[in-house]
Amino acid sequence: MSKIFTSIWLIFSVFSVVSCAVSPKRDISDHFDGTRFFHGEQDYSFADMLKWMLTMNPAKWPKWIEDEKWPPPPEQAGKGELRITHINHATFLIQMDGINILTDPIWSERSSMVSWAGPKRVRAPGVKMADLPRIDIILISHDHYDHLDLVTLKQLVKNHSPEILVGLGIKELLVSQGFTKVTEMDWWQRYESSPNDLKVIFVPSRHSSGRGLFDKNKTLWGGFVIEAPTGNVYFAGDTAYGNFLSDIQQRFGQFRLALLPIGAYEPRWFMKMQHMSPEDAVQAHKLLNIRQSIGMHFGTFGGHNDEEVDAHEKDLKVALKKHDVSEAEFFVLGFGEGIEVKK
Repeated sequence: MSKIFTSIWLIFSVFSVVSCAVSPKRDISDHFDGTRFFHGEQDYSFADMLKWMLTMNPAKWPKWIEDEKWPPPPEQAGKGELRITHINHATFLIQMDGINILTDPIWSERSSMVSWAGPKRVRAPGVKMADLPRIDIILISHDHYDHLDLVTLKQLVKNHSPEILVGLGIKELLVSQGFTKVTEMDWWQRYESSPNDLKVIFVPSRHSSGRGLFDKNKTLWGGFVIEAPTGNVYFAGDTAYGNFLSDIQQRFGQFRLALLPIGAYEPRWFMKMQHMSPEDAVQAHKLLNIRQSIGMHFGTFGGHNDEEVDAHEKDLKVALKKHDVSEAEFFVLGFGEGIEVKK
């Protein structure tokens, strides 16, 4: 019954949000064909999507997981310091050189267009919104509901008035919802924050975008690289493994920290075009010369995942051993856990 409901909900979702589509300008990017953005690698078709929705076999997740409680994050990290706190899904607090950055924030009960249906969280966010320090910048990797949550975003803007960085085409949606401090970016474009000498670059990824049936890839998706005196930080967003990683490595050389997705990777025939597996992430860790990688995008929203709630941890350990990478170099944090990242 749950499988049938999930399929019905997914079909309902893609047919119900046609009005959310935006229409970016036609001459804005060399990876925009006048109608849609593209990344140049294998992508799923509409037939693939229907097959996935109708044949998915979601694993049974716990109804609720009560996590260990961690202290709230500090107000900021000092000059030369880098601190990372895992909140949930792809939501992390990055604190470096006096700047506080939040990635793909979601505190809502569901990652959905409606509050009464769709993937529901199985654990609370690891940090209460009220316990956040001042937020200076919010990074939005793309417009899927589990990464661009308007309810959460509105509350954060009310509390903190941060600058919001997004891919091309997303600003139109945010402005229509009343947001004003929005910077739209193409791949490889830079946002500079002074006087901290911090630069944020929007970088390619292998994924997709869309909040309805007819707006697939109408807006641009990607990851972010933060360049700062304390070291480079890479937030991959939502992505499969792809040729773009070599381009990132050539431009930036190495990273002090990377946040890499390791969940929602089954079934591989479909997800290999959208999401990294733990083994993909370990290979990315090696390719990008990352000193410290932390896994993300797992164990938060249930109902549409073909792997068990803790499969990512088991598969990550196997991949680390296979590729001769130390578990100290690549691990996952608890929900709400924060650490100081070594230089």
